[in-house]
Amino acid sequence: MTLPEVLSQDEQRSFKPIAGNGINLGYTREAFWVKLTLPGDADLKAALSLGPNYLDYIDVYVSAPGAQQTNAAFDHFAFGDYRPPSRTGPSTISPAVFVDVAQGLTTVVYIRVANQGTSTQLNLQLDPLSTLPLRHVISGLALGLWFGAMTALLLTQLVFVYFDRKAQYILLALSTLGVILIYFGNLGLSHAFLFMGNGRYNDSFIGVNAWAGLSASAMAYEAILGLRRRSAWLYRLYLTIALCGLAGSGFALANQNLLFGPFGSVLGLLGALLTMVVGFLQMNEEGTVSRLAAVAFAMVGIGATVAMLQRLGVSWLPDWTFSAYGISVLLQTLLLTGAMAVRLREAESQNRHMHQEALASARSAEQVAAKLVVERTRELIEARKAAENALKAEMDSQLRQVRFLEVVSHQYRTPLASIRSNIDSIEFSMGDIEQADRTRIQRIRRAVARLVEILEVNVARSRLQGPSFKPSMDILSISSIVSSAVHRSYDLLNAPDIRLEIADDTVATKVHADQDMLELALINLLENAVKYGGIRDAGWITLSVEKRGDAVVLAVEDQGVGIPASELPHVFENAVRGSNVSSVEGSGLGLFLVAKVMTVHGGQIEIESTKGTTVRLILPTIRP
Repeated sequence: MTLPEVLSQDEQRSFKPIAGNGINLGYTREAFWVKLTLPGDADLKAALSLGPNYLDYIDVYVSAPGAQQTNAAFDHFAFGDYRPPSRTGPSTISPAVFVDVAQGLTTVVYIRVANQGTSTQLNLQLDPLSTLPLRHVISGLALGLWFGAMTALLLTQLVFVYFDRKAQYILLALSTLGVILIYFGNLGLSHAFLFMGNGRYNDSFIGVNAWAGLSASAMAYEAILGLRRRSAWLYRLYLTIALCGLAGSGFALANQNLLFGPFGSVLGLLGALLTMVVGFLQMNEEGTVSRLAAVAFAMVGIGATVAMLQRLGVSWLPDWTFSAYGISVLLQTLLLTGAMAVRLREAESQNRHMHQEALASARSAEQVAAKLVVERTRELIEARKAAENALKAEMDSQLRQVRFLEVVSHQYRTPLASIRSNIDSIEFSMGDIEQADRTRIQRIRRAVARLVEILEVNVARSRLQGPSFKPSMDILSISSIVSSAVHRSYDLLNAPDIRLEIADDTVATKVHADQDMLELALINLLENAVKYGGIRDAGWITLSVEKRGDAVVLAVEDQGVGIPASELPHVFENAVRGSNVSSVEGSGLGLFLVAKVMTVHGGQIEIESTKGTTVRLILPTIRP
């Protein structure tokens, strides 16, 4: 209908008086007219504010005091989120118009509201201009405090997510964000700043946040209440609510929020009440945490009940209930955040206690193992003391630290080899032993092997990565270097099956090299071949020497598990291991150190892995 039609006598008889300062029609596609009659008790300039701010179309027609009721007597003001925000009048965000009231005269205002995207209601507020700034300040402070508090709680929840990435913290943060965005839309901020004049997007924004927030809240409450492990049917029910919320988001995106709105509102109300009941049933299960959660769920249950009833068009609710849900959610979020903080603190205390118990158990196990090898570790203790004394005497330079680690490696190797040999003898002599004793023996073997590996890695790392490292280059025979490396590998790797093939034309070949470093590179390659060939019991390893132009090629070939082709470009990086050898202990330093050695010697390194793995070290030779 148009204003002239409304001004007709027939339509004037259709108006009915209503109590209060608003009307609530719930979910409807019908437009309606409101006639506001202002008797003039005194001369007054006032502002008429209309809410909420998410209605599609609001047309306000204001007459002068005592004017004739004709179409020409009214000034027209257009608002709504399908129109651009008003940049004139008392407010640039909320729909509002100036109204004059004169003593002894009557001012008439007609308001037409058409809304199809959300629930429909209209609240009116008439303020003298003298008090309007104060009301705007108070309402602005209240909204600022609400948004500030909710944002602070959201940031606190994100901190919880950072320290403890559990689903309940993430879902609670998403639920809090959804509530913030809902009120960002309901208060007209999204229309004013994001979707100016595009009401469809604004309606979708409000609807998606409302129903996605329902999904996040359902899953957050389920996680906080622990329903997955407590009650299968309750868990499925909350999961159904979450899925319905996602479906509602789809309706909102399709601009069909009115189809889903009544069902979703009832579903949200039932979910809030159910959560309140379950929260009270679990109130005393986790002490402070469950009690805070129960009170929080009671708050939001009451707030959601009021909000959903208002959305469904219950007209007898007072106007302040429009803000009841926002207040209840703020209190609920505050209480749940506090409950999460208490739970996180209790979990931290429990983890600390478990860590102390684990440490005590580890120390006890270490003492038991020490008793088994006490006789064989005396030499190791003496070597450690000698090494510590040597360390104190050589701390003035990086070079002396390297020498210290070399001393430690040498001193440890003999007693460790003795320990390993005697453990083998003990196992052999005991015959059919119990599994527990066999497990202890295996643990000792692993500890010895691990200590040897740590010593070797530390020595290599110190020599190659230390700032004081300077290779000692000499003219050396390549055959002597290779033979020495093979001999050392027998001692270190428990006599592996190594086939040494030295071409006749390379026997007298000379290279400019640091013998220790080059031997270390070959030992690392042989050690890798032994370790990863042992996974499939691949047997022999080949170390070959041949000439390639002005260079000599040292190749180590095994028949082991190989390396995935996609990982070959990265195997020379620090601490990188093949994804197929996670069952084998290692640090990922072997090939990294080999590459480091070749860089120092000005050589090259090649690797290929099809059936087994072949690594080639290419060194320039010295011409005779």
